Amino acid sequence: MKRFKKITTLVFAILLSAGASFAQQSYSLSGPVEMKVSGTSTIHDWDMVAENGVSGQGQMTLENGKLSKINSLSITMNVESLKSGKSAMDKNAYAALNADKHPKITFQLTEVISISAAEVKAKGKMTIAGNSQTVTLTATYQISGNQIKFNGKHDITFSQFSLEAPTAVFGTIKTGDELTLSFQTTFSQKN
Repeated sequence: MKRFKKITTLVFAILLSAGASFAQQSYSLSGPVEMKVSGTSTIHDWDMVAENGVSGQGQMTLENGKLSKINSLSITMNVESLKSGKSAMDKNAYAALNADKHPKITFQLTEVISISAAEVKAKGKMTIAGNSQTVTLTATYQISGNQIKFNGKHDITFSQFSLEAPTAVFGTIKTGDELTLSFQTTFSQKN
């Protein structure tokens, strides 16, 4: 009987410690964040960058220092946090994105397709100017202590989200339909 109690206690202790090392954890977007939108125009290529005005959270599981599961992940960015360094261009972009009516751009994870030792492929609902589309993103990731850093990029078009590309100077300067979204995010474990 004593031996049975010892074995039961040992099994219980192992299960508790295993559960702790594989437990799902809550994470929030923190640290350095960069969201960048890149495009073209009839004059020059351009970038708009958001380093502030971005929030996010997720439920993720690490096993043996590797990402093993993402149960949820969402990111929200204020449209007017995107800056080009040129106020006239910013104003045209905000108008094209209907920032007055739809001040946020969002991404909500819907499905994880695969997770490898350094890369995640996932589907999610991206909403821009009130129009939602399912997109498939691929991101590399790196774990450092209680932080997970994701880096990636994805091509979209204005027309994909039922938007018209901005123009300027009475239509003589035209923005291309194609855009590249780049992201560098850091999620930190909540205490």
